[in-house]
Amino acid sequence: MASPQRENGHIDIANAIADKFCSYRLSGQEWQIVWVVLRKTWGWLEDVNDKNGPKKKMDRIALSQFEKATGIDRRKCHSLLQKLVKKRVLKRSIPQKGDRVEISYGFQKNFDLWRLSPKRVIAVTHMGDRLSPKKAHTKETIQKKETYTVEFEKFWTIWPKKVNKKKAFETWQKMNGELPLLDVVLKSVRGWAETKEWKKERGQYIPHPTTWLNGHRWEDEIPKSVDDDVPYW
Repeated sequence: MASPQRENGHIDIANAIADKFCSYRLSGQEWQIVWVVLRKTWGWLEDVNDKNGPKKKMDRIALSQFEKATGIDRRKCHSLLQKLVKKRVLKRSIPQKGDRVEISYGFQKNFDLWRLSPKRVIAVTHMGDRLSPKKAHTKETIQKKETYTVEFEKFWTIWPKKVNKKKAFETWQKMNGELPLLDVVLKSVRGWAETKEWKKERGQYIPHPTTWLNGHRWEDEIPKSVDDDVPYW
């Protein structure tokens, strides 16, 4: 029979935050991720020898820890984390130590900053009783040359599997504000390029650049082991 005791560890949550939890709508899996972060931060002392000391505000939590705690696939955990950071329920810190990027997460207790997800609105334009046709490509639009930013070109130059450059650039543009410093992205790509997963079988496990960007894969830890034959993703 379970017999949890407060003296064995506890999380202090202000009543105002608990009240906000009651009214704030998140999916079940998003709540699981939030509680993992709370457990790994507010559920841990900064100094284990000081029982009355402050709790952690941020902590480096690997995707494998989220997966183990929630039973949710790590790739899904990654997607959920991105949503919660965008909603500002969670905070994310990406400090760089040498050539490594260490990602930490924390809970945003200032709930005035939390954002609700906007409702999707599907607009349909009618022409009489018919739907309006899509604008056809003209000779001018077909011949129009795509232009790319200097930053994206640097990314594209070192990407080992060049697939659908235009789509990758569109994703790059849409993610403006989410991308970290260019050097962080480039170092991550170079690091992944040296892994066994990206090198073996003529790079069959190298993702498309659009997939890598959408997944914020620069935040993932680059595997050190060369003995695992299972692809990282």
